[in-house]
Amino acid sequence: MNVLSFSRARNSRDDPDAGFVATDVDDRRLYRFALQYDMDGKSWATEIWAYSSKDAEDRVAAMRRSLSMCGQLYGEVEA
Repeated sequence: MNVLSFSRARNSRDDPDAGFVATDVDDRRLYRFALQYDMDGKSWATEIWAYSSKDAEDRVAAMRRSLSMCGQLYGEVEA
């Protein structure tokens, strides 16, 4: 994933596309945020869901403090 920023287009829109918005069990809106980091001379990216930009920043801060690898994923089961 490459992270591209189109701030002028983003600033002229009210909401992100539907695939980038979800709701939690309490019907609060969640938004997808891109995270980018450098490793071995390359840029890498992943994504998280958060309630706001501030919430996303808080989640990144929490990851800096406590992130650990749980294991390789082999499949997904819908709940």
